[in-house]
Amino acid sequence: MAPADAPPLPDGNNLSESLLSRPSAANPEGTGYNSMAPVATGLTEAEAAERLVFFGRNALEEKKTNVFLKFLGYFWGPMPIMIWIASIIELINESWPDLGVLLLLQLINGLVGFVEEKNAGNAIAALKASLTPKCTVKREGRWKNMDASLLVPGDVINLKLGDIMPADCKLLEGAPLSVDQAALTGESLPVTLYPGDFGKMGATVKRGELEAHVTATGKNTFFGKAAAMVNSVENVSRFQKVLFKISMCLLALAIVVVTTIMIILLSEGVNLLRTLAICVVLMVSSIPIAMQVVSTSTMAVGARKLADMGVIVARLGAIEEMAGMNMLCSDKTGTLTQNKLKLYEPIVVGDVTARELIFYAALAAKRMEEGQDAIDFCVTKDCQSEPEMAKRLEDFEELEFVPFDPTSKKTVATVKSLSTGKVFKTCKGMCNIVLDMCDPSEATRIRVVGAVQELADRGYRALGVAKTNDAGEWVFLGVLSLFDPPREDTKETIHKAVSMGIQVKMVTGDQTAIAKETCRSLGMGTGILDSSVFTTGEIEDRGASMHDIVKDAHGFAEVYPEHKFKIVKMLMDSGYTCGMTGDGVNDAPALKRAQIGIAVEGATDAARAAADIVLTDPGLKTIIDAIWRARKIFARVRNYCIYRISATLQLVFFFFFAVVGFKSSVQQNFPDSMREVAAAKTLFGESPEEAETVFTLPVMALVAITLLNDGLIISICKDKVVAAQKPQEWELKEIFSVACALGFCLIVENCSLLLVGLNAGPGAIAGDSCGQDQRWYDEGTADPTPCTGFVADWLGDDKLGTITYRELKTLSYLSLSVSGFMTVLAGRTRGPFFERRMGYLLMSATVVAFIVTTTLALNISNISSDLDMDSLRGKQVAFVWGFVVIGFLIQDLIVKRAVYFAYDWYYNSAAELKNGVDYMHAIVSNQIEEERLTMRRTSVSANGGKMAGMIFADGGAGPASRPGSAYERFSHRASGVGKRSASEILMEKKLLKLEEEIAFLREEVSRKKDKKK
Repeated sequence: MAPADAPPLPDGNNLSESLLSRPSAANPEGTGYNSMAPVATGLTEAEAAERLVFFGRNALEEKKTNVFLKFLGYFWGPMPIMIWIASIIELINESWPDLGVLLLLQLINGLVGFVEEKNAGNAIAALKASLTPKCTVKREGRWKNMDASLLVPGDVINLKLGDIMPADCKLLEGAPLSVDQAALTGESLPVTLYPGDFGKMGATVKRGELEAHVTATGKNTFFGKAAAMVNSVENVSRFQKVLFKISMCLLALAIVVVTTIMIILLSEGVNLLRTLAICVVLMVSSIPIAMQVVSTSTMAVGARKLADMGVIVARLGAIEEMAGMNMLCSDKTGTLTQNKLKLYEPIVVGDVTARELIFYAALAAKRMEEGQDAIDFCVTKDCQSEPEMAKRLEDFEELEFVPFDPTSKKTVATVKSLSTGKVFKTCKGMCNIVLDMCDPSEATRIRVVGAVQELADRGYRALGVAKTNDAGEWVFLGVLSLFDPPREDTKETIHKAVSMGIQVKMVTGDQTAIAKETCRSLGMGTGILDSSVFTTGEIEDRGASMHDIVKDAHGFAEVYPEHKFKIVKMLMDSGYTCGMTGDGVNDAPALKRAQIGIAVEGATDAARAAADIVLTDPGLKTIIDAIWRARKIFARVRNYCIYRISATLQLVFFFFFAVVGFKSSVQQNFPDSMREVAAAKTLFGESPEEAETVFTLPVMALVAITLLNDGLIISICKDKVVAAQKPQEWELKEIFSVACALGFCLIVENCSLLLVGLNAGPGAIAGDSCGQDQRWYDEGTADPTPCTGFVADWLGDDKLGTITYRELKTLSYLSLSVSGFMTVLAGRTRGPFFERRMGYLLMSATVVAFIVTTTLALNISNISSDLDMDSLRGKQVAFVWGFVVIGFLIQDLIVKRAVYFAYDWYYNSAAELKNGVDYMHAIVSNQIEEERLTMRRTSVSANGGKMAGMIFADGGAGPASRPGSAYERFSHRASGVGKRSASEILMEKKLLKLEEEIAFLREEVSRKKDKKK
């Protein structure tokens, strides 16, 4: 609690202004907790302790979740609730094996999800702990190092080379600081802060040393506001939504069908308790109780493999979402680029070579062991890359150095050659400033201005270089061009991403011109928009929706955290599965908002905390590898869902048709004495021994099918699959179409075998012809003739040629179990089942399932006499296997492939049209930019020297960033404002024609989608 006399917390988004807005005569720096400590002594420990209580710790607010409650959360939800209900009913029926199986599934399901996400959280926490920030603060007149989280407003801190600003602060008197704010604003170049300027928490000091007053800490900093935006987002996993839909659909179907079966059983006189037991187990066997544990285990295994690749998965659901990612918004600085300046081919004007131009620029740089300005470091390093130049540079002694400042816009060095004793000056700086120092010819000025304008259009930083001659006069030597280059593997990585069906958009806080050049060099397109698109009504005035503008743009520049947040949200609202990469505080809100937030190597704590996936290796290449792995994981989960849906349909509808369609055959073809079932105990009493009037399987047989098939199918997490070439969506229509087709084959197959078995009974046509009727079984007076024929030879016994009712049950059990597991083989490929080898674990599980099921069928009588099932003979098992294999081949080679062929034919036409629209749009956008750039260069050449003052009068970094520049005026003219040239009118006509073609293609796509619905 704050002391009673503490003033109220300042209003507003940032305390910086509030803390400095309460001066008084006695204390010009403010009063109470808002006062700034004296520079000489700093705060006392008592004052700091009071302020710490009042303002709180200087740390991000994180949502803390009770570990125990989080663990219990894994046992609550649609699927766990179904398992709990089934467990309660099994408890009522005293079916202890069934109850044990259900509870074991529930426990495994919860433990796998909890443990895997906890391990990922621990890995990220370890990364965070290794980077705990420290600071140097003055307390009671002494400097000391301490945890930055203990800083309070009013503290005096020391900032020096390499320090990360621990809080928002106001710089005190002294030399200016060069500060890297890339993690906050996305700017690739350091900025210079002067006494009285405000620094932001998270910025890195690149050069200089200065003291500062802390003005805001924790949630009140720029850093903290971004974190608050992060905490406002709650995402629901796409996988959880899909799993819920599938589960609810299957559950609803199972409830309807099982309820119908229950009514029929009761109407046929089956005992209530026995009916309840059968229906409950049938329900448990039908609903996908193992779907959650199989899916979670599959993703957990994938998460471990991704960790070996340098990808830490903080949320398991992100793996599935990454498989479907079709839009990747990437930060520029440090992700697409190296975040290091590089010299490009210089433009030589004077009587020097290109290497000599760089050499004289290096002489005009401050030579330091560490703490060099980014530009000085780049020029010096390039010069020293050649041994001869490095040796020559050492021959010159720096006599005087005038650093860069906003007024002079240049650096000047006076140097002396140690070998010759010659003294002269060198200079580098803004080209117009250096040109004015040299008084060049008009032709030289026009050439330089044109070159600089072209460099500015491409986002390059242009530096003029000059030196004095023997007479002490300045001579202009040429222009250096600097740029933050892309990483070596970025272009190839983006090309791979596009070939995989992923659109890549750049989202950066850097200048528009720089963003365009980076995009151009990476082949990403040049349709870059700045943040003004979110604040002006220009787009709406033209009749275009903001969502369409965001979707069609190639990237965004000069944006702030809230803009990145909006961009990601709009793309998600437009139907994209959106990923976002970033490393800075300014990226954290968008990382949290995106379906897949990816914190790249070296990311800040805020970015890692907001992300779903954390990369420990630099660049985007790791992301592509992770996407391939995620698509394989998705394929395994999808294959399991197809199997599980078809298996549910098999069980539910097999028993439905057995009860509804074959009840008369059961009673006619098998005597009552054959159909008697043993008594069973429940918590509510004992169901008596009675003769079945409809076909059912014992409870334990259904449990065996569920346990064996669902228990071993978890091995699908290691199956051998091929990653898809395009983003993977949950095409539920396709999944249900394929699963229903496979399930239909299973239903027909098993019902057909049941019909064959019923007709092989003693009361059937075959039995009647042999004298095996009801009277013979009841009285035993007739001497029947053994039945003959193909079915009798394979299914019937050697003496009578017919089968018993208990053997029929075992036949059906073997058929249901084997055909169900064979569906895994059909569901894992789009082509024939043999087109791809199974994973060794799945292959082993399949063999085990077949062996165990067959062994049970051969020895069921020896296991228990209360199961109402008889052991099969070898010929009967062979008959069932042959029947099932033939059905499987029809299912896999004909039915499944026909469904996939029809689905692909119907839906691919719309996809091809959409790809055509996107391709046409990319061509149009590139043509627009190239023609505008060509016209602008023509305009620069025509106006030459007149443009020099207009372009460089304000000394800005480039024309694209300044209102009223030639670039902006040209853009307005190209948009139809003001007088237009013939070439502009011609370009506009071309664009209108292309836009009409795109509109036509969009209508075609829309028509296809309507037809699809």
